Amino acid sequence: MKKTFITALLALIAMVANAQQRLSVRDSLTQEPIAYTSVWFGNDTGGYTDESGTIEIPEGTERIRLSHICYETKSMSIANTSERTVFLVPKSVSLGEVSVNSKAPKRMRTTTVGLIKEKTQTCHRGANGFEMALFIPYDSTWTATPYIHSILASLDYSTHWLIFTSIKTPIFANLRFDLRLPDAQTGAPRNESIINGGIIIQPDQRVGKDGVKLVNPIPFPKTGVFVVVEWITTAKVSESHSLVPALNMTLNATENRTWNKKTFRGMDWMREEDEPICQDESARGFYKGRIPCAKLGLLTTT
Repeated sequence: MKKTFITALLALIAMVANAQQRLSVRDSLTQEPIAYTSVWFGNDTGGYTDESGTIEIPEGTERIRLSHICYETKSMSIANTSERTVFLVPKSVSLGEVSVNSKAPKRMRTTTVGLIKEKTQTCHRGANGFEMALFIPYDSTWTATPYIHSILASLDYSTHWLIFTSIKTPIFANLRFDLRLPDAQTGAPRNESIINGGIIIQPDQRVGKDGVKLVNPIPFPKTGVFVVVEWITTAKVSESHSLVPALNMTLNATENRTWNKKTFRGMDWMREEDEPICQDESARGFYKGRIPCAKLGLLTTT
């Protein structure tokens, strides 16, 4: 009887282990854990590794795709594998004309660029694995190349909208702010960071009017630059679960320079005007032919 019980217990443990396989994601060179790696499970689901670089893979998952702005993307089969550690290869990024420089310009004239000062008319709630980006072009009238010192974002931390939904407990997301160059062919943000993987803002931090300061100021790229914000949570939520904070949007922009990406729906970057919601009749009536643009910006000095 005792032997039968032990055998059954071991079988149960094996079933639980297979149902929730836990993976550790690490740097192939340093062996260090990689926090906030995006892991797509397929079927519009996914999650992020926690601060120790680990994540639970749901039962029935056959393949996963791991991506991180600082590492090469990796796809692999997960079914019937005993692998418990996955190693990602760091990207070899050529920054071209962008050079990191900790020295501030001799003259200090501060300027705000982007759409941060435009009127707020709507907002875009964040979701796990969702990224939004605003392209800010280089101004040909500048007499000297400005230096980027901070990333600016108009965020809404309110939770009053929860009373209208089935979600009663707000989930505050980590935010990854990043700067990226535009792709020469598509015009979308490239999958390469020009500020060493971006800057993570924890849920207990608030982004104020001074924005997110860069560790080292960088010269404004002649190609223009994308300001990117990504919503991240290690909570087990669906891709459609709204996260706090929301990003304020304006309808006052004369042209659309906003893009978004839905990683856990398997969707790459698309222009905001191509969003299905923008084609909805009621939305078109509300927007009155205008396209919502992200209220993001940069603080620069010359």
